[in-house]
Amino acid sequence: MSGGEFFVQEPSVHAFITEVQAVLERETDVSKRLAILRTPYRKLLEDQSWLPEEFRQINPNSGMGGGIASWLLYQNLEKDLSLFSLVVPPGVTTPIHNHLAWGLVGLYQGEQEEEEFEVEHHDHLHPGDNVRMSRRFLRVLKPGEFYELIPPYNDVHRIKTISAEPSISLHLLANDTGCVVRQKFDAATGRVDAFRSGWSNKPCPEPVADGD
Repeated sequence: MSGGEFFVQEPSVHAFITEVQAVLERETDVSKRLAILRTPYRKLLEDQSWLPEEFRQINPNSGMGGGIASWLLYQNLEKDLSLFSLVVPPGVTTPIHNHLAWGLVGLYQGEQEEEEFEVEHHDHLHPGDNVRMSRRFLRVLKPGEFYELIPPYNDVHRIKTISAEPSISLHLLANDTGCVVRQKFDAATGRVDAFRSGWSNKPCPEPVADGD
């Protein structure tokens, strides 16, 4: 693992990514990776000085709707590691969705209400399926609080900003989250639909058609 594209030219971000890369190169177990990365991630999450104003803004053309923005801050060459800020306007709720990657997710600004769901057959989902869903829990996240994401256990959730200002969460995930085809779920029917959330500051490649 080497190189990559930085969209934020801040020493703290470069130092964090260098540390992340070192951990990933020497440790293969996901749980151990995340345990080691908690300390540098917490340091980045609690530092309010490094995130530029442009990456704190909503996006009216969001792939998730509601003005929700996904600002890519860093991505490695292999596109199996992304650092991004997710900005959700006040009162807006994301679709119920999954991530399909392990990582760390924490709140940088504002307050969020998070609902986490258990979905049957999460490893074998297809668009148009109707699955049984149950809410695992509801919690409120405040700045500096974060958690480990390890699919399929806790991979499905939706969040709502409950503060007067937009909420900003910081994600370190092991995929190209904005461009991979993920799933969103209808809370009433359990219907599964494919979607790409997109990046607010970088286009996704066009999907390859069958037979190409």
